[in-house]
Amino acid sequence: MTTLILLMLIANFPGDVRVRGSYSFPEPRGIRENYWEGGNTYFYQRLRLYAAGFDAVLLTEKDRGEQWGDLVTGGIRYSSGNGFSAAAGALSVQFAHGLVLDHSGSWGSANPLALSKALSHRVELKNAESPGDADTGPLMGIATEYSFGSFTLAAVAARSHFDPSGTGLHRSPPEILARGSLTRDLMAFRAGCGPAGLSFALVSDNADTLETSGSRIGADLHIEGVNSVLTGEFSTDLSSSANFAISASRGSPDLRHGVTVSRNTGQMNETSEVFSTEHRFGAGYGLRWRLAPAVLVDGGILYLRGETDDRVKAGLQFTQSLQNRTELSQRFTVSYMNHEQTLNGRVSAGWNPHRDVSLTLKVPLALYSDTADADETGVGVELRLKHRVSDLLEYSLSASGCSTDGWNSRVYAYTLSFPGEFGSTALYGRTVLLQASVSLHIDDRAVLRLKGGWYRKEGEDTLGSGWEETEGPSRTEAGVQLDWNFE
Repeated sequence: MTTLILLMLIANFPGDVRVRGSYSFPEPRGIRENYWEGGNTYFYQRLRLYAAGFDAVLLTEKDRGEQWGDLVTGGIRYSSGNGFSAAAGALSVQFAHGLVLDHSGSWGSANPLALSKALSHRVELKNAESPGDADTGPLMGIATEYSFGSFTLAAVAARSHFDPSGTGLHRSPPEILARGSLTRDLMAFRAGCGPAGLSFALVSDNADTLETSGSRIGADLHIEGVNSVLTGEFSTDLSSSANFAISASRGSPDLRHGVTVSRNTGQMNETSEVFSTEHRFGAGYGLRWRLAPAVLVDGGILYLRGETDDRVKAGLQFTQSLQNRTELSQRFTVSYMNHEQTLNGRVSAGWNPHRDVSLTLKVPLALYSDTADADETGVGVELRLKHRVSDLLEYSLSASGCSTDGWNSRVYAYTLSFPGEFGSTALYGRTVLLQASVSLHIDDRAVLRLKGGWYRKEGEDTLGSGWEETEGPSRTEAGVQLDWNFE
């Protein structure tokens, strides 16, 4: 990777590079007892290049416990500028809403507060730009797209090798032995004309002497008006299962409504899972209403009927902006599933005493009830400070804590994550999380970020389980990331 960066600078190619590394201690049991092959450092690099219609991506990564260079992958894409594009290597692909093909992603959300928006509809064929797209379930092949007027045609052909476990981790002898033991062949295409499209996909899996295959055909529709959207997709495997997703959204900036109906049988790999859970039928309604110039109301309700249980989720959120640079928010969601009921709430307050300073206070709570088990309650608090000292320096401090009866009454805290990382963590029991981060804006093209976090859970001799277990009641993590853009 270092050699490639130097060659790029010499050749004066435009592009960017992201380098990230982190280390945590104490070390997990898998490293202490030499069961894992690698060390306790996480490392990731992404290099992107652009030149004359071409763009290329190169990814390298190692998770904790893996050897250096465990993942090395990438791809190249060409766009003619007149309707034709082609990509080869590690791919990220979506057809319409993803019921026939979606790698990697999902079109919907189980959050009832997001149901006022129409479902995301797009035809996208590009190179994978994150380990999440290329590590746990890679899609390696060729993709092309052609458009002429209102007509579009997209095609994908791929042969991928990955692990049956789906974790993408290669730390222990069994994980290393099983690496790439499953071969998946995929062929798919989509033809569209105006607002409508037809898709087809064929998947064949081969592991030793076991071979399985499946196919799916789908039709999609996407119509946008001045203040409304009607979009949907239907898919079937021509034998035993059929999925669909339809949503309609209408409104203005002051009032927006959305209705969604769906079905997800969970069949066929390489497709998205609607609302992240299987269901025979689902229906949801959401709204966003600007009740007053400084008051915004979000609400929604979602019903999912499963094979053995039904699930209902509802949510309501009020957000008010005050004149003294203060924003107040109250958010409540309720979930019902057979004998389980969960209420999650959060009261938030944000204050900007200066354009370069912000303070945020959040108080989350959770109530869990189960007719077959004991009820649980949980409450937490989170305080975060962000200060931009100058054009060069910016820092953030965060302190979070909770007291819950168990995992079912857990609360969530914001994580001072790097760009490109997930920014939330679950807290349960009696837990404290302290974090700090610093950003150095070296110039307009380069930013160096550092962060550290200390996690402690009261009354515990160890954290985690199995080979992930660490000794003691606390864990410390430090990380660094460099983002550098050269033009």
